[in-house]
Amino acid sequence: MDLPTILNVITTAAVVFGVVFAVVELRTALRARRDQGAMEVIRAVESAEIRLAVARVLELPIDPDPEVINADKEFLKAAQLVYWAAEMYGSIVFEGVADLQMVDRIDGGWLRSTWLRLRRWVISERSSNPNSGEWWEWLYDMLEANPDPGKQSGAHVFYRGRIRR
Repeated sequence: MDLPTILNVITTAAVVFGVVFAVVELRTALRARRDQGAMEVIRAVESAEIRLAVARVLELPIDPDPEVINADKEFLKAAQLVYWAAEMYGSIVFEGVADLQMVDRIDGGWLRSTWLRLRRWVISERSSNPNSGEWWEWLYDMLEANPDPGKQSGAHVFYRGRIRR
């Protein structure tokens, strides 16, 4: 092999290596960006105010009349805060910012339980805005159709001895 051919092979190999390296780095950066975005949204949703609102909503029976919620300022405020948080979760899962299974592991329990208590209220709100609760309902349906495997037996059983990386 002559020198120009050797240099061409080395140049081609360097370019191919550079492209592969760039693709790997881009994918890593996009994954990190997605994860960072998910954490920022989760931090916003995981406030003490939202937790208190969730606790308040969980005092309601399943499927109460929407007027019960509208008639009580505390229940209404709690319902609106939970609604906002759940809509946010639904949107970020749909956009791929957060993984459905991760959201289910972190907050799937209260997202399901509060939906069952507020769904009639959300549906009644749709008379003035047909988009009310659309992402929350979508998220509820997705969580029910694709639950995290740990939901059946409990994470303490299903994930025993495992660390996710």
